Amino acid sequence: MKSKIALIAALALVAGSAVAADDSGFYAGFGLGYGKLNVAENKLTNNVDAFLFPDYSVDTASVSQGSTPYNFTVGYKWMKYLATEVSYIDLGNANYRASISCDTLLSCAGPASTDTGTAKAQWDVSGWPVSVLGIWPIDDAWSVFGRVGVFIGDVKATAKFVDAANGDLICGVNNCARAHESSSQAEFIGGVGTDFNFMDTWTARLEWQAIPNLGDNNTGTGNWNNINFSVFYRF
Repeated sequence: MKSKIALIAALALVAGSAVAADDSGFYAGFGLGYGKLNVAENKLTNNVDAFLFPDYSVDTASVSQGSTPYNFTVGYKWMKYLATEVSYIDLGNANYRASISCDTLLSCAGPASTDTGTAKAQWDVSGWPVSVLGIWPIDDAWSVFGRVGVFIGDVKATAKFVDAANGDLICGVNNCARAHESSSQAEFIGGVGTDFNFMDTWTARLEWQAIPNLGDNNTGTGNWNNINFSVFYRF
């Protein structure tokens, strides 16, 4: 009788360990998405106007904001309801283009003076999200989750101003018109998504993510949202 009880207890312990192992452990993966960096066009225009040499000003402007973000992620699932993740993510870029002109050519004169030109700027964002995932298992294959965390990274804005006729840099008396600004970020990141366990050690994920605030007065400001597809391997 005692041996039977011991055997049942041992089997129960093994089964419990198997469940615990299945519900916890490390995983890693890679993802691609379609995102949008919603950059405030009017603030970028104000920054360009402030940087331009006297009597140059922006006439018209536009921003191309679609991007293709990618990410690498390492996570640890503590139990079937909770996981933590650290990622590297490149949010892509937004491209700003504006036509500029000078009202009085003499006042804009320099080594490569012109009365019309183009302002080109690029907004790049990358960094390290650190997140907690709250998970709701639906069945053995499917689960849904919510994400809250902090995005730690950099926003970089680069710009140059060129002659519309020949592509040369529009220059002032002492320097050519290039601008570089950057801003370190520690911002909220959130998301919701679903996981599908399609093999013993593989999981596919579809998720919407968002960062509501990026940049500062120097780089210009904006926000980001993204639909991301990822594949993970569970160790």
